[in-house]
Amino acid sequence: MATVSAAKMRMRVLYGTGNAGKYAEASHVFKRADNVARADVVLTQVDFDTTEIQGNHEEISVRKCTEMASASVAMHAGQDFLLVEDVSLELEALNSFPGPYCKAMLEAIGPSGLWDLMSRYDNRRARVTCTVGAMDLLGRHWGEREVQIFSGSIHGVIVAPKGDVQHGKASWNSVFLPDGYDKTFGELQFHEQAEMSHRRIALERFLDVVCESKVACS
Repeated sequence: MATVSAAKMRMRVLYGTGNAGKYAEASHVFKRADNVARADVVLTQVDFDTTEIQGNHEEISVRKCTEMASASVAMHAGQDFLLVEDVSLELEALNSFPGPYCKAMLEAIGPSGLWDLMSRYDNRRARVTCTVGAMDLLGRHWGEREVQIFSGSIHGVIVAPKGDVQHGKASWNSVFLPDGYDKTFGELQFHEQAEMSHRRIALERFLDVVCESKVACS
């Protein structure tokens, strides 16, 4: 296998999501100056509906990745990786509920309903986690079609809704205030979120592993 020395790595990545906000933030992460310096990531969005399963973060991400890979074989030509993601919201007062099922919860009660629920508790601490499933389509960095998991989490509190920037129709952005910030995710634009988010942490952990391997993608 060819190795990379001073040359910057170039990788072609399929990003499996129909969520324009998630894709916009991921694009900003890969375009951050320090990430561009080590890898030229050519990102392509793939909109594909996977089967919703019950399980933990890793199980859901692996299932999404393998299902999308099986259904999108024609799109794999010339691509190095397939990435999918699953996001969870864990509320301390509710023993980490709803976790990976936050979408269903938000579809039912919305961010205002989530705030109404949490306003009844003194403990409004929350953790959000992005779990990225990464498949090496050519088997250069790990086993071909094997899914590796990369996770990133940040902590904050649930507050009254503020802001209208959201990832999809069912979004907790307006009620999540990350630690150290005076704006909710709903008040932060995608490029601002890309500087500190759970998604950035997970995606940069993926980049760390691929870039440190010194194996050329192109």
